[in-house]
Amino acid sequence: MPGGLLKEYRTANAVRKLNYRSEFDQKNGVNTDGEHGGWTYLSDLDIASPNWVDGIDYLPIGPERFNQVLASMDISFEGHTFIDFGSGKGRALLLASEFPFRRIIGLEFSSELHHTAEENIRQYHSVTQKCKKIQSLNFDFVRFALPQEPLVLFFHHPCRERVLQQVLKRVGQSLLANPHPLYLAYVFPGPGEEKLFKSCGFLKESLRNPDLNFVIFQRKAGLHS
Repeated sequence: MPGGLLKEYRTANAVRKLNYRSEFDQKNGVNTDGEHGGWTYLSDLDIASPNWVDGIDYLPIGPERFNQVLASMDISFEGHTFIDFGSGKGRALLLASEFPFRRIIGLEFSSELHHTAEENIRQYHSVTQKCKKIQSLNFDFVRFALPQEPLVLFFHHPCRERVLQQVLKRVGQSLLANPHPLYLAYVFPGPGEEKLFKSCGFLKESLRNPDLNFVIFQRKAGLHS
């Protein structure tokens, strides 16, 4: 189906869902939901990066799954920076702010989703919020240079294997140059992603939740330049 017709079909098919708002968005007065049955299609957006062809359409993570991912990490969040690779409209950033991270960063290559995330960050007010240093960056995360500090990297299946391989290469180079505590959570890993993690050489699996389909890795001990 030609791109224009496909877009019209998606729009028409979603009309009956236009008034839908998730409980999270209603409760917090934000807009993190997708436009089409929960999804936002990257093909509907203007994205400058050529890597968009290997991106996965935006689907916000459920609060229960996200909270379980972080609760499964046996770490003190103070002093750690949370980075969401493919942060979309910023739901994971808002959910992460309920934990005492040092700061929170979202990386999103769609300017439209990024601007929505910025507005959501401004609108979000929670009495239980523990971190208010939140920012969304309009950035292709393949090119992002990791800060040299304790990190929690979060991936809600944002891309295909070609791009993930490039990201993991940069992560490995960063750790080799300056080892620091690092945890990586991946939600919905497929066989290709699993193979990349097993072969990267600098991560070890610390926890797997088959029911909620996520896996947590941490930096292997003994890495040094």
